[in-house]
Amino acid sequence: MKNIILLLIAFLSSSQQVSLPSDPTYKAGVVEHPEVTGGDNARDRTSLAWASYQQILRDVQDLDILVFPEHILNSRATATFVPHESENVTPCFQADYEIFLIEASCSARARGMYVVLNLVEKELCANGAGSETYGPCPETGVRNFNTNVVFDRTGKVVSRYRKTHLWRQEYYSTSVLRTPDVATFTTDFGVTFGHFICFDMLFYEPAMTLVRERDVTDIIYPTYWFSELPFLGAIQLQEGWAYANDINLLAADGSKPSGRTTGSGIYAGRAGRLTAEIYQEPTLTVLVADVPKRNTPRTMPPVTLFTPQLITPRHTGVATHRDYNVDIFQTELLAADFLTVEKELCHGSFCCSFSIERVATPLGTHVPTATDVSYRYRIGAYHGNETTVIRVDRTEQATCALFACTDDQLYNCGYIYPETEQVLNDYYFSKLSISGAFPAAPRGRRLIMPSSLTGQFLPVSASEFDWTESVLAANFTDMPVKVDMELKQPQNDLLTFAIWANYFTDLPSSHNLDHMQPQQPSTSNAAPRMAVSLLLLLLGCLLMKL
Repeated sequence: MKNIILLLIAFLSSSQQVSLPSDPTYKAGVVEHPEVTGGDNARDRTSLAWASYQQILRDVQDLDILVFPEHILNSRATATFVPHESENVTPCFQADYEIFLIEASCSARARGMYVVLNLVEKELCANGAGSETYGPCPETGVRNFNTNVVFDRTGKVVSRYRKTHLWRQEYYSTSVLRTPDVATFTTDFGVTFGHFICFDMLFYEPAMTLVRERDVTDIIYPTYWFSELPFLGAIQLQEGWAYANDINLLAADGSKPSGRTTGSGIYAGRAGRLTAEIYQEPTLTVLVADVPKRNTPRTMPPVTLFTPQLITPRHTGVATHRDYNVDIFQTELLAADFLTVEKELCHGSFCCSFSIERVATPLGTHVPTATDVSYRYRIGAYHGNETTVIRVDRTEQATCALFACTDDQLYNCGYIYPETEQVLNDYYFSKLSISGAFPAAPRGRRLIMPSSLTGQFLPVSASEFDWTESVLAANFTDMPVKVDMELKQPQNDLLTFAIWANYFTDLPSSHNLDHMQPQQPSTSNAAPRMAVSLLLLLLGCLLMKL
């Protein structure tokens, strides 16, 4: 009888499993979710957010894994304890956690899928308890982390990751481990995942550690990304990073386009995006794809038939930051009516070659007016460590780029025309080739990626450009590498077409937000404190003699 019961349990469990280790793909979903409004307080908002998450969990069908975005679910006021995977805890069986974490565990079990949540975690730290972090334990005796938690099909916590690289305001309330988490988990469908959060993507630890040192081929990425032009739009970075590392990436973003946040997708390395969307209004959606496992053949997306278009769809409802690094690039403004450019442009000893051809776009039925506008273009080259990533942390970059500007001033590159302007593609790009000799990385830390963007804030499809490296850059980081990036077919509108390399500098940030670079304590009141201490010591000695 006991054996029959065990067989029945095994059958019921396996019946919920969508994909098997022998299958060539697995079924993944990523959630783009707006911030929750309403409610009288933080607890109400968390309850509303979790109710929305629960509805998604009820509605999705036949998924192996579902990923929710960063920042949306809760806040410090509703922070929860999160067990480490080594504790072998299934919160659905216990009452030691916030109700949403308990119910998330129950939902993962009920739906028979892996579920990844991002949340605000709390940990007791008084009297030396808890983890070793930068910065002292707060006076409350409780510290907070920006944390991913992963539930398996039974609702058990199988992985936890605490964010390593914080974004500005997080520094005031969020702790960071002195030794970064490197978080992985292995699924019953034969795939091992690594995961990290948002800003971590621009740093070596833990993102590149997972790929280069742990050989992880599938990455989970909850984010609340603030897009920046011309190189770091949300999908632009996600697809470029996945392409350069040739890994699968599941990216779930928050949705607040007016606040620069939107853009989720699922990517299959050098086969490009399987699905990705960026929205001009706050949007709740689940993007789903069959993701090819690393040892299976991958197909490139279909090539669309090119047709010259004077006016193309474009996104104007997405706010963006501007990358002020371009102001120190070596750049050259191209003529408004240029048809052919053959040019080498150098920043110091780092040189980029450009070969560009354009063809006038037929007017069709459009009658030009005096208020019509068109983008101007600059080419640029840069290699150095005077740059930052989104004006937070120092970087070392090497870049060869073509990027759009709203006029002939460098300061107006990295902006787009507003909705009120009628933008014309006076010319389309019939040929566009960029190449550069990218220096070796003495510390072995370098990632060279394609970075392109159209007027809809989407990258040029992986099937529509060629990318070649003289040596495999990822395997030979101690060698210089010549990289060529070339359009395979014409393009109507481009905001960016670039080769963007991150050398993961070791230069420390010096801003006072960063408790990973703690400031030296002030010595201005050391002398008075010493005097008081000596006085108390003498007073104690006198009392002992009396």
